[in-house]
Amino acid sequence: MNSTTVSPLGPHPPAYAKLLASLAHSGWFCQGTVVIRTFRRKVSGKWVDKGPYYLWTAKHQGKTIGRALSESQYEAAKEAIEANRRVMDTVAKLQEMTLERISKKLPGVQKRK
Repeated sequence: MNSTTVSPLGPHPPAYAKLLASLAHSGWFCQGTVVIRTFRRKVSGKWVDKGPYYLWTAKHQGKTIGRALSESQYEAAKEAIEANRRVMDTVAKLQEMTLERISKKLPGVQKRK
């Protein structure tokens, strides 16, 4: 749809426009989860702490994939995942506002009862 096309829903309300503008400043984002794991292992009869290990996991085409990360990669991925969650929340709000606007602005179907 061309940006010059007039929508039957009219112009964006200020709250909607503000949410749209916030998406432009989202930065990097990715899906998944990052964790820090440590292990206690018995080495030569003594318990030894191993790690920390930094891990990223996500679903891709129905399968769980994972990667080992460095500490700096972990920090960057953590920020990107937080940004992704904010973006997804914003998109959900925009979708809700759009459906509400469609329901109010455009004629619906006649109910039988």
